[in-house]
Amino acid sequence: MTGVRCPTDCQSFGKVGEGMIHYKRFSIERGHVRVTMDLSRYADRFPGAQKQLGEMVLQSCRARMPQRTGDLQQRSYVAADGNAVVFPGPSARYLYMGRVMVDAETGNGPRKIPTGPGGEYVLRFRRGAHLKPTNRPLTYGRAEAVDHWFDEANAQDMDDWVRGVREYITTGRA
Repeated sequence: MTGVRCPTDCQSFGKVGEGMIHYKRFSIERGHVRVTMDLSRYADRFPGAQKQLGEMVLQSCRARMPQRTGDLQQRSYVAADGNAVVFPGPSARYLYMGRVMVDAETGNGPRKIPTGPGGEYVLRFRRGAHLKPTNRPLTYGRAEAVDHWFDEANAQDMDDWVRGVREYITTGRA
């Protein structure tokens, strides 16, 4: 018989985050071998490990995010329980998808709005514009920046994340 079973004496020691429940004991049975694991001694470390993982993911993503002004890196954060990494604002979605956006009604890109006498400007779409992506990729100002930065970080750094969480759970230190 293959599968994961929770014996009748299995007790939950509480939620660590939304939809996550950890158990003190659980059993795995494969063929004629049954392994029962007691995780209760690590119970107090799971929330810290979750926060540690969130911080490692954010750090990996920041290294791959576009950085024109650094605003997106500064505003990105790990949720208090560590269960989510947040990249706020509409610009994060736009930059993450990596496609040039145009006004859906006019087909035009943003306009240059002067901000000072030295020729400085900001790019803005008309008020109320609904944007649609084009097939043209965005170009980022630094070589390390990529679209879909989480996917890239996940592919490159997953082993480091697993090692970091494993170390935190077994030693209690980051």
